[in-house]
Order: sequence, then structure tokens, then C-alpha cells
Amino acid sequence: MTNKKVAMMGCFRSGTNFAKSLLESNYECEVKNHVFGWKHGFLPIMSEDSSAEYRFDFDNAFFITKNPFSFVVSLFNYHNEVKRNFIAPNEFSAFIRSKLIVFDQAQKHSVQLRFSSPIDYWNAMNWNYNSHKDFVHIRYEALVRHPELITKKVAGKLGLNSKNTAFFIPEKKVKRTSDNEIQLVNEDYLTAQKFDRTTYTDNRYMENYDTDDLRVVVEQLDRDLVSKLGYNSFMSNVYKKY
Repeated sequence: MTNKKVAMMGCFRSGTNFAKSLLESNYECEVKNHVFGWKHGFLPIMSEDSSAEYRFDFDNAFFITKNPFSFVVSLFNYHNEVKRNFIAPNEFSAFIRSKLIVFDQAQKHSVQLRFSSPIDYWNAMNWNYNSHKDFVHIRYEALVRHPELITKKVAGKLGLNSKNTAFFIPEKKVKRTSDNEIQLVNEDYLTAQKFDRTTYTDNRYMENYDTDDLRVVVEQLDRDLVSKLGYNSFMSNVYKKY
């Protein structure tokens, strides 16, 4: 049986590698990272006068999001722990209130994307991905809470066939994998680091925010996008606190 090729997009720290490991381990597919140039970049608008075009050597595509509050915490932790691809403050209160510069550190002459804040980044990137009507959307927190159920629903939308083996769920943090790696087995996706899913199932990332931080994030959010991505239920509790 031929593996289907599935394109993947998502902001930094949105759960792309986790989704990739679940889909590839349990379904007949290859999840491709950089079909549109860069999996963490914008989907480009192709002018009818341009010689550039989308690559259609894939069967379907998805994008993955985290809710804005867990996303900002994950982004901040990545910035301080990995120290790659961002120019931004190293203190949380300043981080959420300052501009964010994003680039590909692996490329010597990478161009940069400039956002007024991490929330501006969340708004802009996810609006762009969601505007492509053929993309399947995955909410990371739902995937962590119900990995088998959500993966099955996503696979159905992507037209993927099950491997008919015991369902594999990563119990440790997953690796960043490249498109050049082939025939990975389940353990190949895992690091040695523990993954504490209660960070998301119990919303423990909210402990990083004080009342004024909540206000800063809420005031910057595009509420139309929050609704489009299905976060109204989660955000209703935040709005009450704010």
C-alpha cells in the first residue's frame, strides 16, 4: 500500500512534531514538513503573473494550533531553552509585550518576519493557515487530551488508512524530524525527556500569567479567529477572569 503524502503547517511550538508522530506511527502516510517553503512560514499568495506555484506532490494538508495562552508559554520556553529562530526579550512579562522577530537560523541569510508581539504572530500565522479552505485543522490540546480519537478523526478527513496495529501514543517528548528520514519506527520519534501532558489537560500553563498579562493577551487577540479555530469555550473562562 502506498503511503499518502500529507503537508503540514504550524507556528513554532504548536505541536507539529507531535501530530506527525501520531499520524505516521498509526496511519499509512508520510507527513511532509516544508511543502510550501517552510512549515513555520506563511502560505504565499501566488499571483497569476508569477512563475511560482504551489507544489502539488502531496495528497492533503493540515495545520495545527495551540490556544493562544499555551502557545505563548511554549514559545517563551523555546526561546529561552533552545535559543534559536527568535529575537525577543528573555523575561516573560516583557516577552508578551514586545515585538517578535522570527527567522530560520539554519539559513545563513534567512529573511525575517516581524510581529508586534507573540499574539500578533499567533493571529497572523493562524489566520493565514485557516484561510486555505482545504486544510484540515487540529487543536493541539484536544490531540493531547484524546490522542487516539482526534488522530482517527483527522485521518478520516485526510483520507488515510490505518496500519491496523496497536495504537501508538508518544509518552515522552518527541523529536524534531526531517523529511529525509524514512521508515521510522515508533521509538524513533521519542526523546529521553518526560512529557507531562497535565500541563495541557489541567491548563497549568495559565500559572505563568498575572491579571495584567491576561489583559495584554486578550486585548490583542483576534476574536473572529478565536471563534474560527474553535477556542470560544476555552476563552470564555479567560474573558470572565479578565
